[in-house]
Amino acid sequence: MAHAIIGIFNDFDQANRAVGRLVQEGIPRTDIQVHGREAASTRVPDTAPDALLTGASGPDSASTIDAPREGEGTLARIERFFSNLFGSDDRPEEIGHYHEAVRRGSVLLTVEVAGEAQADVVRAALNDAGAVDIDERVAQWRSSGYSGYDPSAKEYSADEIAAERKAFPVVREDLAVGKREVQTGGVRVYSRATASPVSETVNLREEHASVERRPVDRPATADDLKEGFVEIRETQEQPVVAKTQRVVEEVIVGKEATEHTQTINDSVRGTEVEVERVREQNGGTDLSTTPRKPV
Repeated sequence: MAHAIIGIFNDFDQANRAVGRLVQEGIPRTDIQVHGREAASTRVPDTAPDALLTGASGPDSASTIDAPREGEGTLARIERFFSNLFGSDDRPEEIGHYHEAVRRGSVLLTVEVAGEAQADVVRAALNDAGAVDIDERVAQWRSSGYSGYDPSAKEYSADEIAAERKAFPVVREDLAVGKREVQTGGVRVYSRATASPVSETVNLREEHASVERRPVDRPATADDLKEGFVEIRETQEQPVVAKTQRVVEEVIVGKEATEHTQTINDSVRGTEVEVERVREQNGGTDLSTTPRKPV
């Protein structure tokens, strides 16, 4: 069973870009139809597919769409298009919104698809080409007094279209926190020779010869008359100094990394847009303000 995917674009240039994107995705050109106030539809199919609007399907039976009729306006053609799809009763509310979009200068693009897989491809292509979010657009209209499509309402003039689509930028400033490495200091290690005074105590021993004379009174013997000698050597200990080197400590030089979390507190700037609804009351102007939060 065939379906129709419907997209809204601000102008024909956007719609034509969408058509080119769809053709690149493999959608036959004959399955694409464009409706706008400034030109007739680019194709009129022999039979109408079931409509797929915001995920809902239309009637099961297909109906015939006539060729453009002489003197028929764009809104009338679109009305006939949707009438063939849904009939005249129990239409989805979205149908009136699509009418209102064309009345306000937008372009309606419809694509026949054979199944849900192809429908997903078409939706993605339309979104990438800049299709309007109809719900957001309707919300903007409602803030200016729109309550539903009025078939008797006049089509917007070029000035009215330009005034409605005048863009007021809503600016949002983003905070981006990154990291950079900076030099915070360091250490420099030197190795040099040093000399420090030290003192040690040592006991030294000395030997000295001693000669003692003592008086005696005895008779002399033969041994006393013999010649001889005795040699006594004197000794003395002296300090001897020796030095040895020992490694008593090592200094290891390197780096170690640590991490910590820091919270950045700042403020970001932006703009917000206020919509003022102007109503004439008792000869004066009544302003009601609807603030819109910044993005």
